[in-house]
Amino acid sequence: MAKKLVMSFLTAQGATSSMTIDAPKDDLTEPEVRAVMESIITQNVFNTSKGDLAEIKSALVITTTEEVLI
Repeated sequence: MAKKLVMSFLTAQGATSSMTIDAPKDDLTEPEVRAVMESIITQNVFNTSKGDLAEIKSALVITTTEEVLI
């Protein structure tokens, strides 16, 4: 089973920009993710072609499983 954290932001231009973190820790909490996302926005860490990151849109932990057939 594989996990990834997908953090999505709205940009100053109204577009969505997302980043994915592979294998986030199992006991990750909403306040921890929110704090990191707010810090990314405040410090203007990333430059995107869609404009500066302006606000939090969502954060999801996605779990996938693989079933080997052959």
